[in-house]
Amino acid sequence: MKILFVSDNYHPADPPFNGDSQRTRLLYEACKRFAQVDVISFAGQPNQAKYPGKLKKWIALLPFKSVASLCPIDACKEAVVDKAVRDGEYDYIVTRYFFRAVLCGLWKYRDRLVVDCDDALPFFFLNQISPSSALTSRVRLNWAALKMRLHTRHIVRQLHASFFANEDTAKKSRIVFLPNIPFYMDSCRDADMNAPVKRILFVGQLEYWPNEEGLSHFLEHIYKPLRERLTRVEMRVVGLVKDEALRQYWQSFPEVMVMGFVEDLKQEYEQSHVVVVPIYRCGGTNIKLLEAMALNRACVTTAEAYGKMNGRFVAGKDLCVADNDQQFVDMLLTLLTDEKKNQSIAHHGKSVMEQYYSFDAFCEIVQSAIVKK
Repeated sequence: MKILFVSDNYHPADPPFNGDSQRTRLLYEACKRFAQVDVISFAGQPNQAKYPGKLKKWIALLPFKSVASLCPIDACKEAVVDKAVRDGEYDYIVTRYFFRAVLCGLWKYRDRLVVDCDDALPFFFLNQISPSSALTSRVRLNWAALKMRLHTRHIVRQLHASFFANEDTAKKSRIVFLPNIPFYMDSCRDADMNAPVKRILFVGQLEYWPNEEGLSHFLEHIYKPLRERLTRVEMRVVGLVKDEALRQYWQSFPEVMVMGFVEDLKQEYEQSHVVVVPIYRCGGTNIKLLEAMALNRACVTTAEAYGKMNGRFVAGKDLCVADNDQQFVDMLLTLLTDEKKNQSIAHHGKSVMEQYYSFDAFCEIVQSAIVKK
């Protein structure tokens, strides 16, 4: 069996450096277990897709006629893919993210196309909305997201196979649920609660708007009030940051260090006491939440992020879930001062991860969906 693996943003064989690239690598490795896999990667290449005609992006307001009406095609990438498909005699084509598949010209091969959609399709548009977005952009993007919500089931059922990382979304669309799993399963020892300074850790791709938004909100409305009650606390922020102004803003908070990319991520978890995932809008299971639990660290997250979990985690037992900022502060204070509670949450979360989120289980789902029996 031959598979063509097309990746628009990362080369799947390269060392992963964030949650997105980790899932790409995991999907690639899963395919290699049962097929010969060739790769086309457009990593580092600019997007040359253009909306046709004068309507440009406003075409999203028109009645839904085709996928192409919502996402243009990059003709250069399409030509590369078309040549490979003609020459390679591939049984299946595998890629990540639905709109990246369309952009690369893969929709025409949908009868043998496998797409790891990951997030619900409307989030492709919703995640482009920021507080600075103009009203016209908000209208256009919200309308496009509504159209995708209405047409998702029809679209994904035309594919050979597709995956969502959120179980509820997968059920509604009647497609395969492929959970996020942590890339690093090498556990850490218990947090050293005797340390004179307690450390909070945030890990995330900071070019991704929900992460940027969540971190800023956390520092302003949760970290500051926490330090008024617990002064001997510090925070480390791990993840690529290109916006120097944002870096300086985050580091303006007391004892906050923005680390950027780090070579040894496990060491950051090892030296932390609590991991926070302050995400207020998300389309799928947050991989960093799963990673932190796999590495034996107590986590605090939002009700929004918890709602995208897969139903196997118990709030208050496996992780802490805050409905508001004050609860977030209170939960952090407890986990940073109560060793018994901290270790109980960490151990229970790790136990669930070991039971349900192995790479073998991930591979079995991928193979069963592609090689339908």
